[in-house]
Amino acid sequence: MKYSKFFLGEFIGSCFLVMIIVGSGIMAENLTNDTGIMLLANTIATGAGLFVLITVFSDVSGAHFNPFVSLAMFLTKKLKGNLLPTYISAQILGCLLGVALANFFFEHQIFELSTKSRDGINIFTSEIVATFGLILIIFGSLKKGSVVVASCVAFYITAGYWFTSSTSFANPAVAIARTFTESFTGINYMYTPVYILAEIIGALFAVFVAKKMLFNNRTRDKTIS
Repeated sequence: MKYSKFFLGEFIGSCFLVMIIVGSGIMAENLTNDTGIMLLANTIATGAGLFVLITVFSDVSGAHFNPFVSLAMFLTKKLKGNLLPTYISAQILGCLLGVALANFFFEHQIFELSTKSRDGINIFTSEIVATFGLILIIFGSLKKGSVVVASCVAFYITAGYWFTSSTSFANPAVAIARTFTESFTGINYMYTPVYILAEIIGALFAVFVAKKMLFNNRTRDKTIS
């Protein structure tokens, strides 16, 4: 299995990422009725988890955990095209296992459709900006090492939970997974495609800006192969 380490890195990392997001959301719901405290608990757990996961898996697979991060890396020639299906399949499958396990931990149905509404042009725009910012921050911090990338991403998503009305999913695999939890972090399947559309717009715009702003006078990083 030539690409097994890349698949496993992305699969395990994505699984734990969604377990952290969904599990901390359910735990918060079980402990309080205060939405602000729920969001704070969910934010802290997600930010901390992201820092650890990116730090651990950066030398294994690059710690993308996000199909649009992998796509952005491919479009900027930092990831070979034959690896893209491996990364995306691992991320989606890992996220689905993560939501199933988080639901199971807290005695929910393993897969349950969310009824949580997340609609409106304001939320659509918010998710474009959230994803744009995530991709741009990743590219901007790549040269500084994995710990800096991990810190930047973790702090950005922590902030994003609070400054965006979409709570900064910024990840289509995570959006798909969160469709299957009837909890604080869920999203009704009717709005999942809208989130994904917003995310791809934000990601492509970020790649365009990064190429103009960050890559003109730089030597490209070695492609993962």
